Amino acid sequence: MEPPNASAQHPGTRSSSTVDGRQTGTIDTNAYVARVQAENAAGQCFICELADEQTTRTRETVAYRDEHCIVFIPPFPRLYAYCLLAPRRHATNVVADFTEDDYLALQLRIHRLGRVLAQITPTERLYVFSFGSMQGVAHVHWHVAPLPPGTPFREQQFAAVDTPDYLVIPQAERDELAQRVGAGMAALARPNGPSS
Repeated sequence: MEPPNASAQHPGTRSSSTVDGRQTGTIDTNAYVARVQAENAAGQCFICELADEQTTRTRETVAYRDEHCIVFIPPFPRLYAYCLLAPRRHATNVVADFTEDDYLALQLRIHRLGRVLAQITPTERLYVFSFGSMQGVAHVHWHVAPLPPGTPFREQQFAAVDTPDYLVIPQAERDELAQRVGAGMAALARPNGPSS
């Protein structure tokens, strides 16, 4: 699915250019770092807010929740269908805060999310990584990012995700993408759904 051009802007960003016919913006990285670190210092956790249906923020677009995880689309996606998956309970250590069974349950969901994203958008390589910081976003989360086919080698790997540029995706399209991700995750979770 090719997202249409969009002119919507997020606060603290500026319009940049187009990439493959898609409008891009550039995030103010200094403002982002200041906001994330201030929230962290105040004991706020936006992932915990998203995980609880009663406190979900609107900056991110929630695609799926179950008893183990939440999947959401970040406000500044570097690649189309870029999603984050996090445990519903607050955890800060990627391995130490989980039993083996809990960790495997999360990895099963990451596998399912990767399968869903590869069905939604052409994917040359699916990137799965856990970034975060005790000084910023401390809640453990995994980035699941589909790299489009034909991306030049020098624009792959870290270069594909370590950039202040992001795709501007209108909210209606983000909502539709989230619905497709959620429906795909739910289908894979059903006992009689497609095999995991």
